[in-house]
Amino acid sequence: MRPVIDTGSNPLSSDANLQLLQDLRVHQIELELQNEELRRTQQQLEASRARYFDLYDLAPVGYVTLSPTSLIQEANFAAAGLLGVARGALVKQPLTRFILPADQDIYYRHRKQLVETGVQQVCELRLVTDAHPRWVRFEASSAKDASGGLVLRAVLIDISARKNAEDTVRASEVRHRVLFEKSHDALMTLAPPDWRFTAGNSKTLAMFGVRTQAEFVARTLADYSPLRQPDGGLSTEKAVVMIERAVREGFHFFDWTYQRFSGVEFPTCVLLTRIEIDGQPLLQATVRDETEVRKLQALLAQGDRLASMGILAASVAHEINNPLASVLYNTETLVEKLPQLAGAIDRCLGALRAEIGSEASARVVGEDAGMLEPPILNDITERARDALAGTQRIRTIARAIGTFSRVESSERSRVDLDYAIECATTMARNDIRFRAKLVLDLDRKLPPIWASEGKLSQVFLNLLINAAQAVGDGDVEHSLIHVRTWAEHEDVFAEVEDSGKGITEENLPRIFDPFFTTKAIGVGSGLGLAICRNIINEFGGDISVESKVGKGTRFIVRLPVQKGVSTLPREKPVSAAPRSPGLRGRILVVDDEQAIRTLMARMLGSDHDLVTAASGEAARVILEHDQAFDVILCDLMMPEMTGMDLHKWLAAHHPALAGQVVFMTGGAFTPMASDYVMHVGNPRLEKPYESAVLKQLVADMIAVVARQR
Repeated sequence: MRPVIDTGSNPLSSDANLQLLQDLRVHQIELELQNEELRRTQQQLEASRARYFDLYDLAPVGYVTLSPTSLIQEANFAAAGLLGVARGALVKQPLTRFILPADQDIYYRHRKQLVETGVQQVCELRLVTDAHPRWVRFEASSAKDASGGLVLRAVLIDISARKNAEDTVRASEVRHRVLFEKSHDALMTLAPPDWRFTAGNSKTLAMFGVRTQAEFVARTLADYSPLRQPDGGLSTEKAVVMIERAVREGFHFFDWTYQRFSGVEFPTCVLLTRIEIDGQPLLQATVRDETEVRKLQALLAQGDRLASMGILAASVAHEINNPLASVLYNTETLVEKLPQLAGAIDRCLGALRAEIGSEASARVVGEDAGMLEPPILNDITERARDALAGTQRIRTIARAIGTFSRVESSERSRVDLDYAIECATTMARNDIRFRAKLVLDLDRKLPPIWASEGKLSQVFLNLLINAAQAVGDGDVEHSLIHVRTWAEHEDVFAEVEDSGKGITEENLPRIFDPFFTTKAIGVGSGLGLAICRNIINEFGGDISVESKVGKGTRFIVRLPVQKGVSTLPREKPVSAAPRSPGLRGRILVVDDEQAIRTLMARMLGSDHDLVTAASGEAARVILEHDQAFDVILCDLMMPEMTGMDLHKWLAAHHPALAGQVVFMTGGAFTPMASDYVMHVGNPRLEKPYESAVLKQLVADMIAVVARQR
């Protein structure tokens, strides 16, 4: 009820009422202002609350409110996105439903700590939201809700990108560690300021002969280097120069000699590379042990020297064969003529003694004629026979040298296996004769094989030398090397058996491996048997071995017979019985050696008409105007115009004459020349040749030409 004020009866009372009204008005205004301030405050609170929920809902990280039993009470949009479920559907869902089973124990452990202690908990978990788990950082703290109950407030931060990057880095580190450890080369790192070794891979430890990383890094670079390098420089001084250059230029490659923990020195190639880790400069050293490489290089150098020696041997054989041909023929004829001369002298002396009547004259004649008595002449004849035998042996050796000079040739032809073995025995005889008896049991009727004569001779030379080394020195009478050949079905076989010390069972499977050898250093390279196997395999055959320790070793070589293969004819033995005179022919002899032309004249001049030419060009000039020749005996290798060049010219201008060419060679001819002669198929004679072989070949060719006419 509003109060009634009587303003007419009491003025003071009226003033009091007026004051009261004014006070009331002031209080009303103040109240209105307070209400307005309250409204503004409420509006600000509402705006702030709206902004808070906007920030909460739209925050880039997930926020969830959990009950103590992990039921979700609230979640913002980011949390719903991380969990892969609509925001409204998350309420009352257990958070553990979304945690990878393998990580749930981690979550339970941290939740327990939070509930019991109230201390904020942080851990990393994987959420199962799709095919690929998602990593989150889980930060949880405890709080009270409006009713005073306990709630858990958690922040979920997606860290998948960081974890994936860490996994990538970790995988990269693992790969690099594997590469580091499994590298074929020794890898190690050096750190400043004194550039000591800080790490090395397993190859490094094996190379230096140390067992552990600690043992390796405990020693300095100087400990792993000899006092001086092979060039005479001090290792410590040279190492400083190499390291400074690598630091300055980024890398440096050089040769270096290290020494193992045992003190044994070995050569290496070193690549120093400057790297930086966390701003710290380091050097990585890649070291390759060159011991085996240097051995191989030495073997290759030896092979080059042997190849050069082969070329030299071929040239020497060629130079020997030309004069040897003359010596052989003259010695042969001397052996043939001396018995006839001795008989004639004996008859003449008898007649002379009968004619001289006086005793004094007969005595004088008898004294002079004493030098011509049969015993003296027989001794001269015997010496000539010995000279002939020696000359024939020189020829055999020269031919064997010529055969071995063609080891690297790719030429193949029909090869007599027995002849290849004989060449090998000729070359190995000196190694064998003081160690063992050599028994050759050769078939002599083997079918030919398609192979390289030089390479097959190399195989059997190696087997014979190995056999000689296996039997050792000192007991020639009871040591034996037996070589046998035979044929079975479509194959030919050869075996080399020795009575030596044999091969142990553990070494037997490895003897054909390259560089495997049980011989002392400097005696064998370990390549001989590997090369033998490769050569035999190249020709379609195989090689096997049988051995017993203390009993000996037997190598068996099998090679296939090749039928229907054309080839160059080899000289065949000719009967020493006198032949009836054949047809007289006309022969052109082409050779740049005067001695050979003279020899041909002596061999063939009595039975045939000979024309000689000192060069291929001179022969071409003759043949341009005169083609009336039955046989052309032509040296294969001559300066300027070779025998091949002359044959090509004949094939173009006088094809019939081209087929009547017989190539003569002293053993030194190029692969091109060999291929050419094989292709054209003309006969070939190797110097020095026996007169009977030459005469028979010429007679046969003249007879063929006569029938064609």
